[in-house]
Amino acid sequence: MAARIKLVDATNPDPKLLRRAALLILKGEVVVCPTDTGYALAANALDQKAIRKVFVLKGRSYLNPIHVVVSSMAEAEKYAFVNEAAEHLARNFLPGALTLVMPKKEIIPSLLVGGGDTVGIRIPDNRVILDLAAMTGVPLTATSANTSGSPATYTIQEVADQTGEIIDHVRLVLDQGALSPRDSSTVIDLTTTPPHIVREGRITREEIRKVLPSLEL
Repeated sequence: MAARIKLVDATNPDPKLLRRAALLILKGEVVVCPTDTGYALAANALDQKAIRKVFVLKGRSYLNPIHVVVSSMAEAEKYAFVNEAAEHLARNFLPGALTLVMPKKEIIPSLLVGGGDTVGIRIPDNRVILDLAAMTGVPLTATSANTSGSPATYTIQEVADQTGEIIDHVRLVLDQGALSPRDSSTVIDLTTTPPHIVREGRITREEIRKVLPSLEL
């Protein structure tokens, strides 16, 4: 791969390396980064050119929205209208494998969300991408570093095998080593009354119902 691969410590990531990755992202580049559900393509989710790069790298339909990573719920409030249910779920499950779908604010590009009026917000249980989001001060794309429709990637070799020569367009790869294969995040739509689960992942419906009794079955 032409992209430069740098090993990153999961528990104590090198601030200099993360600052380098953050600068690349702020310049409109795409970085491969670990999350708690596999490797992701991290780009500035407010930069339309960077968003297009992500769609092209994955061969993803522009009608298929991309979720974003933020470092905290305080950051989430800059990009989405956060309600009481979202705050309650966040207190119980975040950081973790849960995506909160909420009404988006104007700052979120329509390109990112397939022209829709909602955005999926993630706060993963992974220090590397959380520190990176905090350093950039922008939401990061959270889509898996794979070709669209293919399995999630848990090693950098899997990323390279799936994306082929296209991975050469990625400027930096943060390699945390082999990640533990895990279920994807649970996606819950908080724009409906009552809220409903769009995709059940690692956090189960039963776990969510314990803290959000109004959840639609």
